[in-house]
Amino acid sequence: MAEEQEQPSPASSSSKAASGSIAEIFKEALAGVQLAAEETASDIALMVARDDLSKVMSAARHDQRLALDYLRCLSGVDQISELEVVYHLYSFQHQHSVAIKVRCPNDDPHVPSVSHLWQTANWHEREAAELFGIVFDGHPDPRPLLTEEGLGYYILRKSHPLAEIEEWQEDYLGELQEARQRLLTATGAPSAPVDEKAQKIANAQKKAVVMKKARDEARARGLAGDEEKAAVRAAIDAFEAEQAAAPVSPVAATARPVDDRAAKIALAQKKAQIMKKARDEARARGLSPEDERAAVRAALDALAAKQPPAGGNGAAAPPPPPPVTPADDRAAKIALAQKKAQAIKKAREDARSRGLSPEDERKAVQEALRQLTGEGAG
Repeated sequence: MAEEQEQPSPASSSSKAASGSIAEIFKEALAGVQLAAEETASDIALMVARDDLSKVMSAARHDQRLALDYLRCLSGVDQISELEVVYHLYSFQHQHSVAIKVRCPNDDPHVPSVSHLWQTANWHEREAAELFGIVFDGHPDPRPLLTEEGLGYYILRKSHPLAEIEEWQEDYLGELQEARQRLLTATGAPSAPVDEKAQKIANAQKKAVVMKKARDEARARGLAGDEEKAAVRAAIDAFEAEQAAAPVSPVAATARPVDDRAAKIALAQKKAQIMKKARDEARARGLSPEDERAAVRAALDALAAKQPPAGGNGAAAPPPPPPVTPADDRAAKIALAQKKAQAIKKAREDARSRGLSPEDERKAVQEALRQLTGEGAG
């Protein structure tokens, strides 16, 4: 492991902590348990079956050959067909580390909690539960940390309702270049490279060459560290001044399809409004989280069916952006958020005064939110 190579010590040399050996210690400590080992950039990673996770994690914590007493991180991963939990563990005694991975089906996202083994897992598991929908069986307090209770979907899953909006954001640079090229063709202007992303990459590469040349020359002249930095800084300043003084292509300056971007923003705003309306209606009807997601999906599909087909020869004008949301609407949203916070607080306090379990407390909070949204719809 990198830790042992960079900081050798008697403890590490006597603890079988060389690269790869920690997997052998696990296999010795857990005879009969199937462990698939692979070496990553930072750790040995062990893939374990969900049914074996409790046994593996108990051995990781308590077996003195492992003594993995520090949970560095716990992360959820959406592998599309399955959900995955990754535990990064470290031993202060032996100075070795390991990553343990376990997977569960999307329709049965349960794994055993390890919060009784590492206290820091408490909040890590709560975060992974609310962001990925992973249920950590046996967790003492499964309330969400970052989002409102009863949200109805999981923000970091790849099936998140905003996925379609995020897709056009990711592909925006490519679409922008295509729109510019269509505009150039329609106006009869000569084709010119106006891809801003490519230009930025090219400029960064040029700057790297300038920096390397200045650094090599400074070292050849035997300059000290500060003088070398000053020489590189001067070369960068000269390069940036030269770039700023370069003439801007009139075609590149005018070929900016801002209307296309405005249309995309308008569509994203429409989708967000429709999602909110569909979610509020579903909660007012007391639908389950799964039915709520289906209702949101159906509303988005209905919106997509109303949209004109993309493409064309560039002659059609993009749809105008929607009117700006009035300030009164923003104030209403703030007031509703405050009401929700008060309702959550009151329901939580009532549940705790009655001695309810964390699961019953969550249900009480969800019911209070349903009642609040139902009153607002009425």
